[in-house]
Amino acid sequence: MVADRALTGLVKPFIHKAFLPFLMMACLVACQSQGVRTPMDHEFNIEGKLAIRGVESRHSARFRWEQTGEDYRIELWGPLGQGRTVLEGDARRLTVMDGGGKVLESGPVYVVMQKQLGWYLPLEALPQWVQGGPIVQIPVSGPMTDDQGRMISFDQLGWRLGFTYLEDAAVPNRIRAIRGEYQVLLVLTKPAQS
Repeated sequence: MVADRALTGLVKPFIHKAFLPFLMMACLVACQSQGVRTPMDHEFNIEGKLAIRGVESRHSARFRWEQTGEDYRIELWGPLGQGRTVLEGDARRLTVMDGGGKVLESGPVYVVMQKQLGWYLPLEALPQWVQGGPIVQIPVSGPMTDDQGRMISFDQLGWRLGFTYLEDAAVPNRIRAIRGEYQVLLVLTKPAQS
């Protein structure tokens, strides 16, 4: 009961109003008009902070994301580890659990996200996006690269993506996704390795 209140008071509003999709907000192989990038890794572990801004709300959490092929497991938690929530699934199915493993919601990604958030973040694109590139099979507009050939921005699936890199890093340490009034910012403390 206390865990449910903590979840409701901390991370659940964040997930249910902003982000359930993120990660969840889940790895890119980028084919660009400027050239072809090296395929990205579909197996990685990343950690960081997540912030979501919606029409009438702002939420933040820390996260740990494990990606193996199409399957992901994302843990979200608030201050002092409170309100732990786990997202598991693939591009088609999403299961949301509390820290104890109790299933809170499960179903097709689009349905769960629309029901819980009222909007949709394309989870099938997130693994590529967090590594700094678009999904190859999906059209991209406005791609821009830096002087090292790294993608710094593009539009895909109705989202505008922006990437910031540390010095000579091949993968970004900050990813910003914007669609209308919604913004998702990921700051990676343990970036994906490529």
